Amino acid sequence: MASNNQSANQSARKPLWHSSLTLPALFAAAVWLGGSHLLMTKVIEGRNTDSVQRAAQQVADNHALQLQQFFAQRLQQLRGLKPLRKSSIRSTAGEPSQASLQFFTPEQLHVGAGQPPLNFALVDLLKRSREEGNPKPEFLRDGQNQWQLYSARAEADGALLVSQPFDVFERALRQLDLSAGAIQINQQFPDGPARSLWSSPAEGSEVQSAAASAAVPGTYLKIVFTPSSAFAANHSIPAGLVYGIALLGLLGSLFGLWKLMPADGGAAPWEKAARGSRAPTKAGLRKEDLQKTPAASENVSTAVATAPAPAAPQAEEPDRGDLMRTPSTEIPAHVFRAYDIRGVAGEEINEPFAYQLGRALGSIAKQSGQDVLLVGRDGRNSSELLRDCLIEGILESGCDTVDLGLVPSPLLYFACARSKNANSGVMVTASHNPAEYNGFKIVMKGRPLAEEKLQKLRAMMQTIQFASGQGSHNFQDVSGLYIDEIFNDVALAGQPRIVIDAGNGATSELAPELFEQLGCQVETLYCEIDGNFPNHAPDPSRPENLQDLIQKVKAEGADLGIALDGDGDRVTLITGSGRIVWADQLVMLLARDILARNPGSDIVFDVKSTRALANLVTQYGGRPIMWKTGHSPMKTKMLETGAALGGELSGHIFIKDRWYGFDDGIYAAARILEIMALREQSLDELLDSLPHMVNTPEILLPVPENAKFALIDRLRKEAKFEHADLNTIDGLRIEFADGWGLVRASNTSAALTLRFEADNEAALARIRALVAAQLHKLDPALALPQV
Repeated sequence: MASNNQSANQSARKPLWHSSLTLPALFAAAVWLGGSHLLMTKVIEGRNTDSVQRAAQQVADNHALQLQQFFAQRLQQLRGLKPLRKSSIRSTAGEPSQASLQFFTPEQLHVGAGQPPLNFALVDLLKRSREEGNPKPEFLRDGQNQWQLYSARAEADGALLVSQPFDVFERALRQLDLSAGAIQINQQFPDGPARSLWSSPAEGSEVQSAAASAAVPGTYLKIVFTPSSAFAANHSIPAGLVYGIALLGLLGSLFGLWKLMPADGGAAPWEKAARGSRAPTKAGLRKEDLQKTPAASENVSTAVATAPAPAAPQAEEPDRGDLMRTPSTEIPAHVFRAYDIRGVAGEEINEPFAYQLGRALGSIAKQSGQDVLLVGRDGRNSSELLRDCLIEGILESGCDTVDLGLVPSPLLYFACARSKNANSGVMVTASHNPAEYNGFKIVMKGRPLAEEKLQKLRAMMQTIQFASGQGSHNFQDVSGLYIDEIFNDVALAGQPRIVIDAGNGATSELAPELFEQLGCQVETLYCEIDGNFPNHAPDPSRPENLQDLIQKVKAEGADLGIALDGDGDRVTLITGSGRIVWADQLVMLLARDILARNPGSDIVFDVKSTRALANLVTQYGGRPIMWKTGHSPMKTKMLETGAALGGELSGHIFIKDRWYGFDDGIYAAARILEIMALREQSLDELLDSLPHMVNTPEILLPVPENAKFALIDRLRKEAKFEHADLNTIDGLRIEFADGWGLVRASNTSAALTLRFEADNEAALARIRALVAAQLHKLDPALALPQV
């Protein structure tokens, strides 16, 4: 008993911690915690991943089998349908739920037959039914852009088409167990991309790395199951258990070490074993250390004595950020053009300008109730830095920003059109101008900021009266959404062979990807982003910039050549034979297609467009509206009139039918490819079907920037054109009975823009000579170049 009391007293006298315990405790912690971490990361996490993926794959397989039963039952119902000889017979009790049936004879298997009319995909499905019997069911979009489930069955003298709304299939989807994670249904045709049809509502975080997929037999569908974090936890060894065991082991080791520590606080056993026989000297230094100290001190003194004297302080250079933020009232007026801001980068459009513009735009946005500005940039060498300064200014106004990255202008417009709470933005670009230029295109509340609004913006920048605050900054990639939406909208047949010339601009990567997704065989030309534009200027409205593309199209035997400008909002097409198709001709092709489905629609075009365009629009029951040249005036006019289509000769094409009405060269090219497929004609054949007049391309006559508008005013007042009607909506368009001529001031360059068109070459030469003579009277130095 006395011995036990003595032991207890000794334990009581032990300190709870001693410095001698530190190193062994750290070693024990490293062994237990480090070992458990290695065990967790090298062994258990891998085992957990395999376990979760196996369980997720089992769920995906089970869901796929469950959906197979739905399609098997549906196929049985389809086989049980009685032969039909009538069109549009509605469902009866023995037919699949909510089914609509149409019967087609072999002669009726073409695009446009039936009601609703067949498209290429449905014609292909019906033809395959006559070859294969019962082809796999397909989900396709109808005329209202809604998914429909289609099946086809061969008949002795035709084919039967069965369609059902998507919610019939959705009811089967909702019978799946949705509690274990997220479910997505994709459809993928052979040699095509996977497209999402349906996703279950998100109910928490999912483990993306453990997603599993399974094909639904007898269909083009694949189900993707992404397990929830709770599902993953149920099939894993928890990390807390492993680290908990390690912690208990560490506590046991520390208790053992404490038991070994002497009660009187003397040296512990591990200290006695490690301690040497040499006694410490004064202050803990060895004798040899003390002997070396004077010499060391001498060396230090010598070093200090011989060190060079510190240099005299120099004036600090001003910080670049401070220079950028220095307000300036010297805002050049000429860079604020009719519908955007554009000037020489580094001189007229520099970092302080971009920062101050950002402050002003952020202030205007806040005043207009806009809390977010979207920002994009093209691939020019100066664009990234200008974008950064612009965003910094916007943020310091208290407005938030979303950076879309390096994108074509149509993607900024697309993001503004699609967003529910951010329909304002800024694009850093100089469009088709040479490499040394840059500028800004601005959208505010879904409308372009142009003309007098741009002048008010300049006035605000001069007054330096900005809002203040601190906005937040985010990044978002909308390229995938843009590609998906066009893929779901445009239907092509076969694999058209195309050549894309992006001119080293912002569409260099996006355009080839999109057209490959649409099923085209794509050859690329100058599709590497290079802000120097080393191959040709990024302006597809100039014939000299199209020569390489023409040669490539002919050499490759391509069906179509697509030339895009520096920021992708302009397009010019090349036929398989190498003919240039100007934008007003493309508008004629699009108008004929759109008016056939939307009679009475307005079609807007600019003063440079062919006279044949207005005649064609009238012939097809539309209302032609001639308007000012420029992407901003055209978009504004389309918004005012509700027009279904607009276009200008320079390559801006605005499609409201099935799209959003902004200028988009990529989408316009896709719609022309669709027309070629629908009519089963080449672009050469389509071009030959249009009314034809003799005309010139756009002619640029260089004049000083500060003189061009005054010259147009003088031409209107002083020129004499007998037997002609004068249109002054934008410059001066001189209309004769057999043709017309146009002279206007360019809004994007220091030049006059001219174009001529007539019924024949003789009339064209006459009109051109009349205009040239009147210009020569105004200024003898003005001479029209040969074209």
